[in-house]
Amino acid sequence: MIVEGAFATLGTQENVHGIKFRLGKGIPRMGWIANKLKLSCLNCGREYPWSFTLQCEPCNGALVDVDYNLDNVTIRSEGCHMERFFDLLPLLDRQSILDGQEGNTPCVHARELGKWLKLPKVYLKDETKNPTGTTKDRQGGLPVAVFRELGIHEFITSSTGNSSTAIARIVARFPDMRMHLFVGDEFLSRVNVVGAENLIVYWLKNGTFVDAHKAAAWFAKQSGITSARGIFFFGQREGLKTAFFEAVDQVPEPIDVYIQGVSSALGVYSTYKGATQYLGLGKIPKMPRLVCVQEETCNPMVRAWEDNAETIRPEHIIRYPRGLSKSTLRGDPTMSYPYIRRVVKATNGTMVTATQAEMREARKLLYELEGIDACYTSVMTIVAARKLAAQGWLSPDDVVLLNITGSDREGAPYPQPNFVVEKEGDGWRIEPFRDEVARGCLDRVYEVIRQTLRIPPEMKLDTEIRLLGGDLALDSVAQLELTLAIEKEFGCEVPPEDINAENFLTIGHLADYLRKRLCDALPA
Repeated sequence: MIVEGAFATLGTQENVHGIKFRLGKGIPRMGWIANKLKLSCLNCGREYPWSFTLQCEPCNGALVDVDYNLDNVTIRSEGCHMERFFDLLPLLDRQSILDGQEGNTPCVHARELGKWLKLPKVYLKDETKNPTGTTKDRQGGLPVAVFRELGIHEFITSSTGNSSTAIARIVARFPDMRMHLFVGDEFLSRVNVVGAENLIVYWLKNGTFVDAHKAAAWFAKQSGITSARGIFFFGQREGLKTAFFEAVDQVPEPIDVYIQGVSSALGVYSTYKGATQYLGLGKIPKMPRLVCVQEETCNPMVRAWEDNAETIRPEHIIRYPRGLSKSTLRGDPTMSYPYIRRVVKATNGTMVTATQAEMREARKLLYELEGIDACYTSVMTIVAARKLAAQGWLSPDDVVLLNITGSDREGAPYPQPNFVVEKEGDGWRIEPFRDEVARGCLDRVYEVIRQTLRIPPEMKLDTEIRLLGGDLALDSVAQLELTLAIEKEFGCEVPPEDINAENFLTIGHLADYLRKRLCDALPA
């Protein structure tokens, strides 16, 4: 049996889920590579040789994806996740397999949490048990293995911390490789690999994750070094579906619903592909409904979904993404959303927003009821399950799998940057890092707030703590005192009209305001 792609069977106009797919005439067909896989465009079906080809230029950058010959698939019961699922991963040679001790994580029947949710068949795929504490370890070793198989030994990427930590710890094993990592102001401390000489860190001390992504793309164009393109790289994307593969064996009944907190959501797309492949192999009887969850402060996909939009429109984009869920701060998922919308609709799934109050409550409950200390991205799944159960979208008979994608690495060491990056005209200025201590814009804001408002060191601060109307609830005197301290620290005047909810609502708002001021002050 051969099942082609997540979206289509070549030679027809739709797949078993009814997703329309345009097939151009005269599109090149190459056949199976090593009788195992194909690289082909999801839009036109054009096939490519085994290569680092991520998008189809004739189709304006449509995603190039991997298909597998299911006639030659054998799933192993033991070994690392690359060994077990080798026949459904984008590697041609078993000698390319890298064992980073990731995968084979537990799947917990959450009986106590299920009572609270009124969903007795809730299971938690506990990805906190991976080496760096997140599911991103599944997309750490695999892209490095694919890079090496394709002869790529140097690449550029950007990250909010989890994927870069997962990849860098594997790259550190290979002195012949070099990883250039661009990271925003508040995310340096989330890169938890130290002592790796082949990890080159470029720190935007006054920049956001969005700035880091743009700077990385600019540097790749200037240098000619391969841009890893994050989750758009099939070598990084494909490893994520192995969590679902494992769960199929671990959950005693067929999974009805799969829920995950998302950023680009191509992890959910990968899960859909994996489920499609398992359907073709007869390992599952049906496709689970897929649910994507995003935080209220950064939910562009949910906004577009609720508008029934086929693409991301300008009003859906979050220009300055911020939130408790640090690993999902992608405010502009323009490229990935159409693919995600199609697979969610194909499975009769949905998308849900989680409020920060709900996330804080869910994190506390998960720890108290199931003993899992998960990150805010993970617990968004609990919020979604609760909402969907209350709406009747989930029933007590549903077997629900929540992907607990990871934990925080609080207090873990992080590297000194090699370079500092700042905006300069249409490009970026890159200079060697010289300071003894890496203090970015957000750290300076935290320090001023602690000193000015006399906040004890044991009290944790995060970007979502409100300065106005809640949490710290600054009165007019405290606002003035804080503003004067900010002016002194940053060497800029804050006009009275700028002290408003747009700029001072939360610590994150204040940091964003100051980043803009610092950027505006730079010479063009």
